[in-house]
This record gives sequence, structure tokens and C-alpha cells, in this order.
Amino acid sequence: MKELSVYQDDKGEWIVTSDKIPGLMARGKTPEEAVEKMKQAFSVYYPCNSNNCKDSK
Repeated sequence: MKELSVYQDDKGEWIVTSDKIPGLMARGKTPEEAVEKMKQAFSVYYPCNSNNCKDSK
């Protein structure tokens, strides 16, 4: 199952959306930048601590 969708909009900006969390979206000048911003958004939405993370690296 796909969890993220990565696409380019009409203005050339890259967009990443989450299939699991409606409304969570990140934008970037490159696909890599957009994915990195999405990772940051996930870390805010799902904060990691020693009690809820398998691998806290």
C-alpha cells in the first residue's frame, strides 16, 4: 500500500501528501526537499519518545 503521493503542480512545485493522514502536506522545490519536509511534519504529528518508538535514531 502506498502511504505518500509525490507530484509536481502546475507551477513546478513538488507536493507530498499522506494517504494515511488527510490534510498533511509538504511542498518543496525538488521532490527530495518535499519529502524531507514531510518527514519533519510527521515528526511533529507523531512525536517520538522512548515509550513509542522502536528505533529512535
